[in-house]
Amino acid sequence: MQYEKTTGQLTENNHLEFIKISPCRKFHTLFEKPLYEERFLYVEKFHEPGFAPVCDTTGAYHINLKGKILYTKRFNKTHGFYCGRAAVEDDTGCYHIDSHGSRLYKQSYQWVGNYQENICAVRRSNKFYHIDLYGNRLYQEEYDYVGDFKDDIAVVHKESKATHINSEGNLIHNKWYKQLDIFHKGFAIAEDNDGWFHVDIEGNAIYLQRYKTVNPFYNGVAVVKAYCGTLGQIDITGNIKFIISPPEPEAQIHKISSELAGFWKTYLTNAAIELGLLNILPATTKLLSKQLNMIEANLQRLLRALWEIELIDYNQNKDLWQISTKGEFLKNNAFLPQAAEMWARVAAEKNWLNIVDLLKQKTISSFPSFKEKETSEEMRTKFYKALIGYTTLDTREFSNKVSIEGNENILLFGVHSLALRSKDINTINWDYYNDHRIPEELIRDYNARLITPDKLSENYDLGIFCRFLQNQDDEKVLSYFRLIKDKKISRILLIETILTNNSPIGGAVDINIMVETGGKLRKLEDWEVILKQVGNLKIFEVLSLTEYLSVIDIRSC
Repeated sequence: MQYEKTTGQLTENNHLEFIKISPCRKFHTLFEKPLYEERFLYVEKFHEPGFAPVCDTTGAYHINLKGKILYTKRFNKTHGFYCGRAAVEDDTGCYHIDSHGSRLYKQSYQWVGNYQENICAVRRSNKFYHIDLYGNRLYQEEYDYVGDFKDDIAVVHKESKATHINSEGNLIHNKWYKQLDIFHKGFAIAEDNDGWFHVDIEGNAIYLQRYKTVNPFYNGVAVVKAYCGTLGQIDITGNIKFIISPPEPEAQIHKISSELAGFWKTYLTNAAIELGLLNILPATTKLLSKQLNMIEANLQRLLRALWEIELIDYNQNKDLWQISTKGEFLKNNAFLPQAAEMWARVAAEKNWLNIVDLLKQKTISSFPSFKEKETSEEMRTKFYKALIGYTTLDTREFSNKVSIEGNENILLFGVHSLALRSKDINTINWDYYNDHRIPEELIRDYNARLITPDKLSENYDLGIFCRFLQNQDDEKVLSYFRLIKDKKISRILLIETILTNNSPIGGAVDINIMVETGGKLRKLEDWEVILKQVGNLKIFEVLSLTEYLSVIDIRSC
């Protein structure tokens, strides 16, 4: 349709962008004049081939360009036409209809999207997938969320990660990120633990830099915002080529100051855990004062600080303190309360004040951490449970990515390895090599058998070091590998953060390890040098568990 100026009407060749919704949203206009005489409770935009969703006192339905009703049926909700189909909702659920108001397939869904490229996203039984024009599923897999298709590729979400699939449901690249967008001019926006960036069709990052926000590429450049506050344009190298606006000095000062005082939050959170305050809420100031045996003046100071770091909320009208969403998560998490106690202890370690002296040493030998020197077994158990909690999160993909089928006798090293034991892996025997005073009860809780160095047998076919050798200097690492070799263990799984020259990942953790244990994170070539000294051991494969944790599969040769 096209617009004829002489008649003020739409003809067959016109694009629908000339039609607007009136300010009151009760009718449509064409060049600021009503398109028809009828009035509705509300209207939505026109879509090809010239139909719009509307609603009046009888219900929701569609009209044509003359304001005339397309069909007699009424719905609870109607949406625009796409690919000749419109999404609607009635008492049975959601589905699609044609221009006569007839449903196009039998089933109803909790929610349906709009058809794009003849494919539509739907939700049923709280799971998402895609259907074709006739309501047939395109694949059997179900996801936590799916997006629309563009150029035969869609984004899907599962277990808090996102990837791309094609219209047959096959993975495009099997790379998973925290967030992901559709491809635009060959690149997609992605987010990992370090920030936002662009990936190619293989799902690989096209540059190393990470940004606070990124936009799609537009004629070879993309607008990004750096963590320092700089707004600029990057090219495909990831380098800022043009600065739109520099960071504000005041904002940088506040950011750095906040980071310098970050230990405040650690100690405040630990205080809330130590007092058991989160378990008392909701409560008034007076009640809290009585239960915590603290004068109200001091209590108010603590409560205000916990309110500021968003662990609790305050209802002023009722003088009622309540636990926040963040505080609820902390309270109910399996290991975070123990982690709060552990990190408060780490922050108090005097070694951090001596970091410069430590760095100036030519050789740093490993030493027992404060966890191992802790005299209270109860406190040591809390520390170790916090560590196991972190590694349980980080190794969720272990059983999916690493095959240990056929390994019947496994020897575990380091408390982190107990996180692997808690997983449903069908192996006959798990032994824990205990030479660092790990509480025996903790080891038994994970159904592992305690083995002291003097009781090692020679029938193990797999040894697993999980975040353990990072706490040892090179000589001690060599001693453990030689032990493995002497016991004729033919396979080793080394779970560590691998440092690289082209990424800062692991830098801060490496310094913490140095301060706490005298250990260090290593590059892949460092591990190769160590294995060469041992002899008869070589790296077979390196598998990524997260952006910062990998499994080095080492085998005898």
